[in-house]
Amino acid sequence: MALLLVILAWKYASDIRGSADSEEQEESGEQERDAQQPLPHIEILPVYTIPSYPVEEDTLQEDIEQPIEIAQPEKAPVVEENTQESSSSTAEVLREGIALVMPEEDETGEMGVRYDRSFTAKLIQSGDEVKEWYSEIKNYLLSYRKVHARMSWGRESFRIGRDCFARLVIKGKTLCILLAIIPPSCQDTKYKIEDLADLSSCKDTPCLYRIKSNRRLTYAKELIDIILQEYDAKIIKNREAVDYYVPYEGTVDLIKRGLIKRKIVAKRTDFLTQVNSSTDGEDGIGVA
Repeated sequence: MALLLVILAWKYASDIRGSADSEEQEESGEQERDAQQPLPHIEILPVYTIPSYPVEEDTLQEDIEQPIEIAQPEKAPVVEENTQESSSSTAEVLREGIALVMPEEDETGEMGVRYDRSFTAKLIQSGDEVKEWYSEIKNYLLSYRKVHARMSWGRESFRIGRDCFARLVIKGKTLCILLAIIPPSCQDTKYKIEDLADLSSCKDTPCLYRIKSNRRLTYAKELIDIILQEYDAKIIKNREAVDYYVPYEGTVDLIKRGLIKRKIVAKRTDFLTQVNSSTDGEDGIGVA
């Protein structure tokens, strides 16, 4: 009787091991099938073409030849040591900082301040996760041959030849990538994109994809692969990744460096449209 129980127990254990092995084989088979699945068919904009939408010559020339100029902080004047003056130095520094942030008192009470942050400033003041995703996606873009980057005020553009096929922007606190993909072709796919074709500054990259997780970062890389397959672009072998992480800086410091501009604007549109120059770009997308 005891022998019979031992035989039954051994057979039962063998059945459990067999079922577990079959489940593992099935899961591994599904993973292999997912890896072998081709990327979905997505239409991209025509390659190696000049944009068909009207572009002002000055804007185009500025985009090609003049990179963004970053104002360097002025050197502090040398002041002779004085114990009486040193006691008020902290207050003076605070007053200078406040003067950079706030405008002079407005008698009408109709004026306000708006901060025009450059892409670099937004990146500097972003969270560590956004900075890590930015560094990884930029390294991935530049891992293809003949791809070069250009930083402008509102965004960073990536070109191959004369065509701009991708741009990185920050909307709110989210890193986004603009791609040269026809937005309707992404319908009914896993890529949840936003159509920006109506914006004149995004005609050549009308597909906006928000990178909010590691999975979306992977999907963004897949979309880049789809575009660069049309260019027959090759991967650079043994390219070392660059750490594009930038440490956090405060608003006053970024104003001094010229990475944030103060816009003195009217609180009511019927009082005054705007005192100083207009903003760069639309909806935080920027120009370039």
